[in-house]
Amino acid sequence: MLRLIFSLLAIEVAGVFFVLLVIRHNKHSHSLLEFLSLGFLVGTGVVTCQLFFYYMVGVPFSPSSLVVVPAVLFVLLLARYVPKPERLSGILLRSEKESHRRQRGLAWFLGAGLLIQLLWILFLTVPLPVISHDAVANYALKAKIFYFFKGVPAGFFSWSESTVAHPDYPPLLSFVMTWVHTFIGFNDFLVKMIMPVFYLAFMGLFYSLTRKFFNRVYALLLTFLLGTIPQLADYATIIHADLILTVFITCALIYFTLYLRTRNRINLILSSVLFGLSLWVKNEAIVFVAAFIVSGVVFASRSGSAWKKRIFTDVMISIIVVAVLSSSWFAVKLASAASNSDINIAQLTFGRLWQNIKDIPVLIYLFQQEVFGPKKWNIFWIIVFAGMIWKRNMLWKREGFYLMMFLILAGLGYFAGYMTTTGNNLFFYVNTTISRFMLHFSGISLFILAYLVYYDVNETMLYGTRRHEA
Repeated sequence: MLRLIFSLLAIEVAGVFFVLLVIRHNKHSHSLLEFLSLGFLVGTGVVTCQLFFYYMVGVPFSPSSLVVVPAVLFVLLLARYVPKPERLSGILLRSEKESHRRQRGLAWFLGAGLLIQLLWILFLTVPLPVISHDAVANYALKAKIFYFFKGVPAGFFSWSESTVAHPDYPPLLSFVMTWVHTFIGFNDFLVKMIMPVFYLAFMGLFYSLTRKFFNRVYALLLTFLLGTIPQLADYATIIHADLILTVFITCALIYFTLYLRTRNRINLILSSVLFGLSLWVKNEAIVFVAAFIVSGVVFASRSGSAWKKRIFTDVMISIIVVAVLSSSWFAVKLASAASNSDINIAQLTFGRLWQNIKDIPVLIYLFQQEVFGPKKWNIFWIIVFAGMIWKRNMLWKREGFYLMMFLILAGLGYFAGYMTTTGNNLFFYVNTTISRFMLHFSGISLFILAYLVYYDVNETMLYGTRRHEA
């Protein structure tokens, strides 16, 4: 267990170093919780890039070779911030005290609920090894190969699917599992603990970011609603990249929204970093990154003349950040001609496209089955769609315009993906993927809903508070 903790701390150190590079001039803008949560997420991207670089230059995976980068970064952190700790304290946001006793009580109640949910996730995660088919075939088996081979075998990403499932899948989760295995030894039980850590980082960062838009109790309520969605909590107990993609995309979009409101370039860079790293998580991230770039360009084009040039420059910087972070993976993927058995454009014929179009009613039926499925979602999607209908007049105002644009573009991207499937019939793909795909949209949908109804809910809370005081 100590080795597991050490491996996770090494990830945290690597992430914290690069986060500090970005935010070092952003005084009192980041809470400690945001700082640590973001550090872990960025750290998983850093160690993924580190292992990928080792693969490209032929450095074997071993505890000593892996720990060297976090160790160097840790020394650099100590050298910069130990002599002058005020540099770090100047960056972190100073805590605020909640003024009303009733709100403190509600905050404690919601916090206790999230703690119970986390303990339940740990209870479900600890006793079992990696067992589900997709978890073993797509992630755990690859991590096992990398661990025992002490690296990535030559030509791995061009192997056929009869040898390894989906070699074209981005390697972040498999590399993070390999990282942990290298420190603790091969252990199919302990390695699963990375998923509750991702869940914890998600809840911490989601709360910290929503706190920048809303009051404390409202942000905590949103975090509670998100963290207790059965589908999301279930994916925090198994080895799947879908929760990780949800984490990166949700937080990246909130940072982007923060940029829309403040025009602070650092927020856009942080958004770009998370979007860029998401391309190492799942192929579906391409859709979200495209929606992000289009939304950024539209924002720049609609800005006033005084801001237009500055925002276009910011958007170009964000595109460069995404490209730098992801280009090495796409270069190797293209050079390896890694094929996707689900969507193969070379095999897409007009007949198959027409058959997919005729099966759209199947897609609609299974979609509504998820929306009205309390077993996986409680009434989450019912609330989301009801809220959008209720506040339809606000959907395209201020930041809501770009949030809805992002959501619609991403949704159309997923729809286009379904229409171009070639490996099996549409019913098979929708039936096996739609619940996971809707998980990708859960965080951003909740944030959009929260944005739409905040003032109504806040007025209700204030009214109730005043009546309580009276």
